[in-house]
Amino acid sequence: MAKLIVRNDKVELDVPDGSAILQYLWDNTAFPQACEDGSTPMCACVVLSGEENVSPKTQKEIETLHRAGLPNSWRNRLACQVWIKKGNVEIEY
Repeated sequence: MAKLIVRNDKVELDVPDGSAILQYLWDNTAFPQACEDGSTPMCACVVLSGEENVSPKTQKEIETLHRAGLPNSWRNRLACQVWIKKGNVEIEY
């Protein structure tokens, strides 16, 4: 079982290893509704810790973040493209 920590909402969520995080954010935080397919930056978030525990960026995610003017660093992610492989991941949005 992985743990998703959302700093903005002071929420810690247990999620099964290998889970996409977006639905957990929608169900348990004030995270905004978004496109779900990586085509807009509406679900941009910052990985504060646990970057080694999340899926790698897709090319579409990299392109969307670039169009939005967000640097291509490991910290900037689109929540709709992130899966927690295992362990703890802390984000803010």
